[in-house]
Amino acid sequence: MTVVGAVALALLLAPLATRAATDKAGGAKADKSAAAPVTATSSPIATPPAPPAGAPPADAQAALERVRAAYEYGEMEMVVDSARLVAEGRLHPTPAERASALRYLGIGLFLTGRPGGAETAFFDLLRLRPRTRLDATTTRPDVVAFFEDVRRRHAVEINAADKDRPGKSLVLALLPPAGQFQAGHKARGITIAAIEGLSLAGAIGTYAQLRAWRRPDDTFGPPLGQTGTDHTATAQTLLALNKVSIIVLVATIAVGIVDGVASYLAVEPEDTGASVADVFGRGYRF
Repeated sequence: MTVVGAVALALLLAPLATRAATDKAGGAKADKSAAAPVTATSSPIATPPAPPAGAPPADAQAALERVRAAYEYGEMEMVVDSARLVAEGRLHPTPAERASALRYLGIGLFLTGRPGGAETAFFDLLRLRPRTRLDATTTRPDVVAFFEDVRRRHAVEINAADKDRPGKSLVLALLPPAGQFQAGHKARGITIAAIEGLSLAGAIGTYAQLRAWRRPDDTFGPPLGQTGTDHTATAQTLLALNKVSIIVLVATIAVGIVDGVASYLAVEPEDTGASVADVFGRGYRF
């Protein structure tokens, strides 16, 4: 009985011992996990990505987009490096793109402790756009004060450059695509010129063919009692194409005039709101 009782007691105590060992191992594992340092991969809070350095920008527009992203993140060295590519003309910028790059370049150089370079960039900007002002709501007060000091100290040279700068003509602004080329929008001017040329050629070609087919009685079939080709159906198609060509031509000229006048009246051409082309969205930048 004693042996049987001992065996029974051992069988009863075995599950309790196993459970205690398991709880002890689990507690040790939990303590180890809690004591482990939190790494970047285990942190639930994601930090915003920095602007990519990547390959050199392909054009001035891509460089300026990189400049704006770096400026928002406070990466002033990247602002300076990317803006310099545009300001020095290495990416063949338009006057508006170069003016924007000079503004960022001057700000970046000043904030990185290079006031001499910042003064040169701001001076070039003011010679190119004498009426430029830095936005005090988005620019540090010391940068704005430095910019205005550059304007004051170089007022004679800036005014001389403004007088020698070739002026814009309102007459050219009313003659698309001349107004686009005058504003420095070469691709836009080529686009408008191509649409005008194609629509004008379509209007003249369809009108000439319709006139050749038209009979004295304003029909396009053979005279009564005679045989010949009946162009009535084809003439209806050409008449529709003629109307479409005229509508496209008139609409293109109207848009070109409004865009040219808007660019002519714009104080600062780098202001994207100064052009009718923005109705097409940022992706249609030309």
